[in-house]
Amino acid sequence: MHFICPQFEVMKESALKSVTTRALLDRARHYCALSEQCETSVRQKLINWGATPADIETIVASLRADDYLNDMRFARSYAESKILQQHWGRQKVLYQLRMKHLSKEAIAESMKLVSEETYYDILVTEAEKKLRSLGGEPTPDNQRRLMAFLASRGFTADEINRVIK
Repeated sequence: MHFICPQFEVMKESALKSVTTRALLDRARHYCALSEQCETSVRQKLINWGATPADIETIVASLRADDYLNDMRFARSYAESKILQQHWGRQKVLYQLRMKHLSKEAIAESMKLVSEETYYDILVTEAEKKLRSLGGEPTPDNQRRLMAFLASRGFTADEINRVIK
């Protein structure tokens, strides 16, 4: 018959928990080091990895303290890549950033990165490319399709009308 000390069991459990938390923290650091991440995506990953709510709070606080998580930096990187590389409009980027529960300040700051001239050039390029794929003729039906396409890319009606005229 083996006698197990209850205090030993508690110590063993807390040591195991700290090892698990440390492993999750290391995994989260690696995840954040690969590419910019927002707190929402990190929290979701930690849930998927089986972290407890207490562990999640501890890990997120540690990631913020070590500057692995930075909402302002993430918002800037996200907006810049979506506008310049994927040619999204500002409205679509704003919506996506809001869905990630970022602060209004971070979102507003991210929208200032791309100059108006560059943004307008992207819009014109996308409009010309779509118009060519529709046959190149600016018929009323093609204009309607072009407007719908550009709106789905996140450009506002004012921006679209300025380009079409």
